[in-house]
Amino acid sequence: MDRVERRVPRHEHGLDRRSVVMGAVACCAAGGAAWAGPEDLLPQKGDRLVLGDGAKAGQPITLDGLPVGGELVEAVAVDPQGVRREGSRFSKIILVRVAPDQIAEDQRAHAVDGVLALSAICTHQGCTISGWSHETRRLSCFCHHSEFLPAEGGRVAKGPARKRLPVLPLARGEGGTLMVAGGFTTRPGPGPA
Repeated sequence: MDRVERRVPRHEHGLDRRSVVMGAVACCAAGGAAWAGPEDLLPQKGDRLVLGDGAKAGQPITLDGLPVGGELVEAVAVDPQGVRREGSRFSKIILVRVAPDQIAEDQRAHAVDGVLALSAICTHQGCTISGWSHETRRLSCFCHHSEFLPAEGGRVAKGPARKRLPVLPLARGEGGTLMVAGGFTTRPGPGPA
């Protein structure tokens, strides 16, 4: 008796490899399971901040290079030995600068001359924050349109995100450079509010 090999189209299996992988990722995100990775991969006190992208990537970020009302800036923390902390996507940092008097009183200790640093990872489903409106003073995630108020400690202005963006405390370094003054105020990435 001849055996006929029948190929089953992907949709008849019910699950393909991609569906399984995406499901596992979603489960980890929903459970808040250690997404940020080891603490040594995240920015640490004493790190300096450098530009993360563009033609000037790797150059130190200075206060002079961040005007009030300027663009959103992607930053990378560099440890005292010169090693970039890029081993985890949760180490991504964004910077914005507002007038110092626009920063909430309880957040002023984390800022330097109106410059605020926050996690670049949305707390809803882990997309990268990429929008900034100086007029409304809101950061936005284009995946699901959550909005955050950096001058109010990353507070959620519009969901579906429920957890605020973690703030990265800053200090002024030599020559007006920006330094990390401490770790993120909360764990970066999705998780409970």
